[in-house]
Amino acid sequence: MKKLLTLATCCLLVLAGCGSNGGGSSDGVLKVGVGGDIAQLDPAVADDSITANVLNQTYEGLYSLDKDGNAVPNLATADAEVSEDGLTYTITLKDGVKWSDGQDLKAEDFVYAWKRAAAIGNADSYYSQFITSNIKGAVEGGDIDNMPDFGAVAKDDKTIVITLKQRTPYFQALLTNTVFYPVRKDFIEANTEDYKSSDWANSTDAPVLSAFKFTSINIKDEVVLAKNENYYDAESVKLNGVSFKVMPDMDSETNAFKTGDLDFATSVNRETALQDDLKDNVYVIDPFVCNYFMLVNAGNENDGSSDALKALKDPEIRKAISMGIDREAILQVLGYGDLAYELHGLIPKGIPGTSGDFREEADEAAKLAATDVEAAKKIMESKGYSADKMLTLTYSYNDNQMHKDVAQSMQASLKNIYVNLELTPSEKEAFFAARDKGDFELARHAMTADFIDPMAYLSMYYGAATAGNTVDDTKYEELVDKANALDGTERLSALHEAEKYLIQEQNYIIPLFGYSEPYLLNSSVKGITSSPEGHYRLHNAYFE
Repeated sequence: MKKLLTLATCCLLVLAGCGSNGGGSSDGVLKVGVGGDIAQLDPAVADDSITANVLNQTYEGLYSLDKDGNAVPNLATADAEVSEDGLTYTITLKDGVKWSDGQDLKAEDFVYAWKRAAAIGNADSYYSQFITSNIKGAVEGGDIDNMPDFGAVAKDDKTIVITLKQRTPYFQALLTNTVFYPVRKDFIEANTEDYKSSDWANSTDAPVLSAFKFTSINIKDEVVLAKNENYYDAESVKLNGVSFKVMPDMDSETNAFKTGDLDFATSVNRETALQDDLKDNVYVIDPFVCNYFMLVNAGNENDGSSDALKALKDPEIRKAISMGIDREAILQVLGYGDLAYELHGLIPKGIPGTSGDFREEADEAAKLAATDVEAAKKIMESKGYSADKMLTLTYSYNDNQMHKDVAQSMQASLKNIYVNLELTPSEKEAFFAARDKGDFELARHAMTADFIDPMAYLSMYYGAATAGNTVDDTKYEELVDKANALDGTERLSALHEAEKYLIQEQNYIIPLFGYSEPYLLNSSVKGITSSPEGHYRLHNAYFE
């Protein structure tokens, strides 16, 4: 999903404490570097990790993710009460929660936010699909005042009752997404002519309800937060504020950390960060719930004349490509060391499974995708290919050094199985637009988890209408449906079978690697927490 544009994730492991950048902050403000522009600070439209991490300091949801990826009560008093048929969720809000302007948080603030996101529609509110696909009566792109059957209602100021369209065992995990954060109807209506507009959101007057509130907003330069005295747990907040500094150049951000201009650098030059003089300041996300894979256009019927697309409809050729890629060579080129690992399925490490990690327990049974050059050559030879008759395929990616390194490594290894991989880099936005339309043969893909459940990944290839989905396989969808009709370990075991069909039997997706990006943290900063999808929380951070 769109979170692939920026990366971040799980239970953070600080590798040491006494590094080259120490001291502390005289004003109690934590200086954080981010690697790109901060977008509209509207929970309904935020679809990138940078903006989501800013919102994570100023808004809260009914549930949040703990370091292990469990959806735990946040503004809710307890886990949702779920009806026997799995379709009705009843949630009670905790007492004493106020907006930054002193008004009480009400159940209606959530219901209005969800209706508004649905009305904005998927084109501008990407994650509103979590609402329109699951909540009964939610109309994508509809009129906020004309959704009479909307399945979420405020029973009273403290109680929300949600009716789903179909059984969704991971719905409480979905509720952790920013699109489910509450917003204030009165402020939006007073500060914009169109409720679908996000103009109100980048105002320092906008009411928020977490540890910090906005004091200065320049989304291309710096967003400054101050402690929110009306936060229900304000006594536990030790920082006076947070400054998010936009620094898209990794070298500049790395240098800013070295000079003490940043306390927490989240987009740094990897090679520099892992050198000896900074290694004690490395803040490693472990596990980093992010995969990197090759998407195969196996279902695009628009170009029947293309020999390449015809070849890619053959699952054996897709399998040969997967087995012909030297994943170890890719890791060597990338130079991530222990921060990267070979990926043998679609779902990366960090997602809970039946009794441990979903990926690790699957790999223990059988690696769904692994390198086997000799077997790959035999398949290609059986299809009539040889050193004198190569299969030419194009591989599309957005042009940056990391993606180029991966592409060139695959290009070299696939020559050994008679595949001539032509590399077609393009500008980022053009690449994503083409991939979403299915305009590719082979394409780069990567994504963090938008919620912590295997369905965060498996749902990407469920439904032919999903952007960039060229799978369109009825049997796969039946396997997913079968799994989601179950509960607990039975459901997760069935999802393993769905992934096996997608990756090992059909090879629609070719997994490459999973990895973690190093951050840099001032050795005097303690108390930062995070969750597997990449949202860090600064509520309990402090300078030692």
